[in-house]
Amino acid sequence: MLNPNLIVTTTIATVAILLLSSSCILQNVAFAHQRQLFTIGDKDYLFVVGSLGEPLYIDQKSGVDFSAFWPDPSDPVDSRANGSKPIEGLENMLKVEVVAGDKNKTFDFEPAFMNPGHYEAPFFPTVETTYNYTLFGVINGTNFRATWTCSPAGGEGTLISNNSTVEISPNVTRKSMMGSFGCPQPLSEAGFPEPMMSNQEIVKKLAEIGNVTKVQ
Repeated sequence: MLNPNLIVTTTIATVAILLLSSSCILQNVAFAHQRQLFTIGDKDYLFVVGSLGEPLYIDQKSGVDFSAFWPDPSDPVDSRANGSKPIEGLENMLKVEVVAGDKNKTFDFEPAFMNPGHYEAPFFPTVETTYNYTLFGVINGTNFRATWTCSPAGGEGTLISNNSTVEISPNVTRKSMMGSFGCPQPLSEAGFPEPMMSNQEIVKKLAEIGNVTKVQ
């Protein structure tokens, strides 16, 4: 016959392990995005920005992943704090400009399905470089423009923490910046068992073959 005390102890240990695992996962998710806390006009806003589907790879669908919250006054940079509330309707106020090298393109935000306060702007990264995401628009009568930049070292490789207060434009003050997110990685890193080639690499290889053929 099984010892009841042993069953209870085993159950408690299993739950503890599951909670610890969930905590680690949540921490990794947080690290893969950057949180910036703003005062816009007379209200505080917590904006969390990163890339969809991190880690992201060249030629694979990704995009700008943006979440907005009314912050919890007791823990304003934690989007999971009990007093944190999602902000809806920002797809009508904000757009995002994506800059990669000397190229730039503006995208509209789409509200994420069944996820209030969460917005997406999908695109396919085609070049391995540093990407800048600049959110801009008018929030309750105040012009807003702020930039999030990916880290080549990866989301967990560069854990930014900056609590200095910076006025970035009239009536817009950044009060805190935490975390980071990774830049696109080469597609060869994701291929298994054989390495994969990006579209750019395929075009380059075909051009090399064409040049060899012309010489012969």
